[in-house]
Amino acid sequence: ALGYHQCRYSYYPDSRVRFVAHNFRERRIPADVIWLDIHYQDGYNPFTWDAERFPDPPGLIADLRRLGLRTVPIVDPHPKKQPGWAPYDSGLAGGHLVKNPDGSVYEAPVWPSQAEKNPGASVFPDFSKPAAREWWGGLYAPLLKAGVAGIWNDMNEPAVFDTASGTMPLTVRHDNEGQPTDHREIHNVYGLLMTRATYEGLLRLQPNSRPFILSRASFAGGQRYSALWPGDNVSDWSHLRGSISTLMGMGLSGMSFVGSDIGGFAETPSAELYTRWLQAGVFYPFMRSHSALGTPDQEPWSFGTVHEALNRRAIELRYELLPYIYNVMREASLTGVPAMRAMLLEFPDDPNTYGMEDQFMFGSDLLVAPVLREGLAEREVYLPKGDWFDFWTGARHQGGTRIRVPVTLASIPIFVRAGAALFTQPVVQHTGEMPGRPLHLKIYPGPQRVATIYEDDGETLDYTRGGSTERQVTIAAADRARQSVDIAPPSGSYRPAARSLIISMPWEGEPARVVAGNDQALPRRTPGAFESEASGWTIDRGWVVIKHPDTFGPIRIVIER
Repeated sequence: ALGYHQCRYSYYPDSRVRFVAHNFRERRIPADVIWLDIHYQDGYNPFTWDAERFPDPPGLIADLRRLGLRTVPIVDPHPKKQPGWAPYDSGLAGGHLVKNPDGSVYEAPVWPSQAEKNPGASVFPDFSKPAAREWWGGLYAPLLKAGVAGIWNDMNEPAVFDTASGTMPLTVRHDNEGQPTDHREIHNVYGLLMTRATYEGLLRLQPNSRPFILSRASFAGGQRYSALWPGDNVSDWSHLRGSISTLMGMGLSGMSFVGSDIGGFAETPSAELYTRWLQAGVFYPFMRSHSALGTPDQEPWSFGTVHEALNRRAIELRYELLPYIYNVMREASLTGVPAMRAMLLEFPDDPNTYGMEDQFMFGSDLLVAPVLREGLAEREVYLPKGDWFDFWTGARHQGGTRIRVPVTLASIPIFVRAGAALFTQPVVQHTGEMPGRPLHLKIYPGPQRVATIYEDDGETLDYTRGGSTERQVTIAAADRARQSVDIAPPSGSYRPAARSLIISMPWEGEPARVVAGNDQALPRRTPGAFESEASGWTIDRGWVVIKHPDTFGPIRIVIER
């Protein structure tokens, strides 16, 4: 869910989906999910497949899974009025549909009314009725059996065609948990209640799998059920800039798992705009490219070889940062503090951060200042009080000031707070390749700091039953003579696959020695031999880099000058 996602309205037929999937793998561009918009359906009708475009959904989904790609289809809340079709018949028989004031079932045109064959009106589930939520949640069983990895709930404001308001009449009736009311009271929570029905349904059908749901509409508390994206945007620099303030605002409102359509949904981005948007999107909690019907291709390779390389590198950065991102998102799930943070949230005593809309924090340690305007050769970045390190060069900057950062098309200005411990990993092509890869701990000297690394299997609910691990990392205050790092033994029963632990930090000159454990000096390795050896240390462009087997026991590393 935290990897890179590729979407379009729409990828069809199945040969097109396969083409996109194989391009990601052949071009070595990391990705985890391909999304299916309404053209996979029979007449845009939810819970159906177009048998001509997608003759073998389970086969397609299994083939993508073998490539390390999961599949997420769209499911909208407007089943077609179609007697003889089980979802309609069961919804009608169970009294699960929204009604008119006279008691008849409310019908209106949405996507099924635009179908090429047999168009027709839709009916609408009454998600304010517990039995209707249970009925709707059960309808996902065939999709899960086919192998889908999540569900995309769209059009759930609810959207209705051919009305002045774009939604249901305010007079239609809802059950409202047994306290009948009209749409005036239910409208704002309709999307939330749909995602609740979806979440609870997926959990009943797959009791030990974490439901993954994306929604376009929600309400306070909806973060319990779904990720959220703010809907159709436009391929325009102003919409790129606006995405930052929009997502920060959603985070301040309790919605942490959020992201905007990278590249813009409507119209066509320039190559520069798409690359800049993708670079900013590295730090959207939910990272998905999406584009509209009739627009040119908008995959990372669609803008020529120069931009393909830049786009690949941006997505690779996302995958390198996944251990840090996972920890920040876990923190959000526990505390409600968003992952993508407005500067004022992290620095409430600094008036310079108030109203700041073009830079943000990701977690407490990464300051991100993406390039948001066309053709820039530099951009201004505000660094709050304290010391900061340039993420790319390791250069140290004193905070409490504004600096001007030169930028090229490859630049993503990122700064790390002094004292931070940043957990990263090598580039992988998808999250399924993560087990067994080295865990990299990057230390940025500063005040004494205790950091935490949390891990679990990333798939099941075992973490709720102790199936996780958490380790504290204590970094001594920066000292010109020595630097020590203490990694405590883990809590919890989960253990990652065997791997190496790599610790690196900026260092002036060369260490006299590097000690691990009980005063055991580690051998120095040449950069060429470092990769193949189980342990040792080396110097790489001003950083001392230490390698040691991750025993999941206590580890003490000391660097001496």
